[in-house]
Amino acid sequence: MRRNALPALFAALVIIHGSAEAADYSGRARVIDGDTISIRNQRIRIAAIDACERDQAGLKDGKLWRCGVAARSYLGKMIDGRHVRCDIIDQDQYRRLVGQCFVGDVDIGLAMVKAGLAEAMLRYLPATHSINEVEYGQTENRARDNGFGMWSAEIESPHVYRRSKPSGNQ
Repeated sequence: MRRNALPALFAALVIIHGSAEAADYSGRARVIDGDTISIRNQRIRIAAIDACERDQAGLKDGKLWRCGVAARSYLGKMIDGRHVRCDIIDQDQYRRLVGQCFVGDVDIGLAMVKAGLAEAMLRYLPATHSINEVEYGQTENRARDNGFGMWSAEIESPHVYRRSKPSGNQ
């Protein structure tokens, strides 16, 4: 009986370790776009937000404003050279992991919404997540009311912009 217990214990430890590792990615991140980063060559979509696409632009103060470049730049300044931790909550249709990501105690997605460089996108969150939906909604309303970032420009919502493009855009 003792002989059979050891392999079972080993298997349980592997499963537990694998689950813990899959639920958390951390390390130095690089920015892909305004709502996607890469940690250790794994793309991670920041949960609960939708930022302008890289090539997306609109009008701000009567001039061309490249909102996708602005979102990517802001995210880069926030995480550049810093340790990022992502709590993985899902996987999207493009097989990217989806996670709530932090620099220290700062929720990166919430910071993007606060700056007006991403919309809160709560409808795709899985049933089990720890994201405070009320806080995200209130933060987006404040950014909109104050005319921050995308809320001071004439641009299409990122999801509307993506729908108008040929498939394959992420």
